Amino acid sequence: MHYKIILTLLLFSIMINAANAETINFGNSFFNKDRANIVSKVIDIQNNTENLMEYNIAFTAHPSMQTSDVKIAPLTDDVFDNDTKESFSSITKDSCIQHYGETLFSLSANQKCRLHITFSPTEVKDYNEEMIITAKISNTGENYSSTKYEIKGKGIHMPDFTVLYYTDNSGENSDNKRAEYSIKWSGETAGVKSDEYAYIKILKHPNSKQPLTFSLEGDSSFAIDKSLTTCKIKDSTIIEPEVEPCGIVISFKPTSAGDFASKIVFNKRILSGAKEYLLYGAASDVLDFGTVYFGGNVQKILIHNSSDADQRYSILSESKENNFRLVVLNETDMPSCITNGNDTNFLLNKGQSCYLGFTFAPDRNDDFLKKVIIMSNTGERREITLKGAGVEKLQEN
Repeated sequence: MHYKIILTLLLFSIMINAANAETINFGNSFFNKDRANIVSKVIDIQNNTENLMEYNIAFTAHPSMQTSDVKIAPLTDDVFDNDTKESFSSITKDSCIQHYGETLFSLSANQKCRLHITFSPTEVKDYNEEMIITAKISNTGENYSSTKYEIKGKGIHMPDFTVLYYTDNSGENSDNKRAEYSIKWSGETAGVKSDEYAYIKILKHPNSKQPLTFSLEGDSSFAIDKSLTTCKIKDSTIIEPEVEPCGIVISFKPTSAGDFASKIVFNKRILSGAKEYLLYGAASDVLDFGTVYFGGNVQKILIHNSSDADQRYSILSESKENNFRLVVLNETDMPSCITNGNDTNFLLNKGQSCYLGFTFAPDRNDDFLKKVIIMSNTGERREITLKGAGVEKLQEN
């Protein structure tokens, strides 16, 4: 009877552990084709018994951790070698596993270890995983406990091309190990958002209790991209992460051709960089369609009426090159300047903007160049250069 009571209590304890799942929330993490942002969490596993325990890690959403965006990884520390004067990574003694893909480990009586879980998303979606760690008594093979963890995270897609990292000389950024406190965009197209972004890493400052605030001063072509920024921002205050770093993402969308300048200023020096970052950008009215197969390609440019009155614009051309044509755009965030491909005039009220679209449909193997002039009724003149190369697409056998 006494043993039945103990067994009943033990089974009840197992059920309680399995039912009350702990939550591991990685939050937002971005990725693109060139770079994945890996965030991680570490949990403690403690054997409070007098027995040797064997542990098994299982995920309910996928059979293999090797193919998942959530993985169990060895826990490493950076070690400095005084002889070679170099740093290298070494697996810590209290890491639960020693190799990627391991799902089994043992703990002696009253021993503990740390389990390292990584999140490196490859899809735009909300991740919801269940990780179950089952403990067995080694000499009997009996199940002792089962603990469930709900793992959450969100994958955010960064546009293609390399994300720009700017950090100090602490070595956090393997691409740029010297201090870079100015961020530059060049060769951009007026009216089009750049597909390059600046990413400033934010870490929790261990000593300062003062809130981290920022201000973006200068041209409005530079902005904080809230859809890609992984830090939580309230007004101008950045909620510093407790454990894992987050990032501030800055975008550049020039309203016209020319040079632009701004700066982002923090109220204190952040651990990953300076208190102030200078922002520079350059844009032109050149729409380079690149090499295009016979067919079609479309690009656009922003027209903004910055005057104090309504203005009427006329579209003029210096040549009759018909491989470039005006096209009506169907944009959700900005109207098309024209409503018909044959329109050569349009009206903009003061302070309003619109997109002017061009299509490039080469009909031969050749390089093409055309200049288009936008004139307003007040004499404002803007010259747009269209260029591209045509190439015939080979037929597949």
